Amino acid sequence: MIDIFKCFQIISKHTNEFLDSKLKDVGLCSCHRIFIKKIYENPGITRDKLKMITHVHPSNTTRAIDYLEEKNFIIKKNKEEDKRICELYPTSSLAIAYKIVIDAEKEWINLITKGMNDEEIKLYTDFLNKSTDLSIECIHKK
Repeated sequence: MIDIFKCFQIISKHTNEFLDSKLKDVGLCSCHRIFIKKIYENPGITRDKLKMITHVHPSNTTRAIDYLEEKNFIIKKNKEEDKRICELYPTSSLAIAYKIVIDAEKEWINLITKGMNDEEIKLYTDFLNKSTDLSIECIHKK
């Protein structure tokens, strides 16, 4: 029988190594990928909303946000009406990182689905999405 946990671990490890190699020239790594995407695609997203949609531990989210701000990839702004709410905005540097991430994701997906036809790729991604949804439901009881 296939060891599905080993498969998840190997794919995850190699995905991160691939993304690390693509992002290293801009001073980022694979752990920043989800934050790059969500902040770029949702300018003004709040820190709390980002924590919720990324499924990343709050302390790691804070660490990533602080790093992205320190390296001028994002700008943090407190809302005028409630200074406790922090909004995150992309800079032009984040736009460059976003393009690198999108291109790398496309390249990686092509590499790991090599030899699969369109129907097989759709089934593969449908199954992964379903498993992801079930894991979120199981752990977060949603």
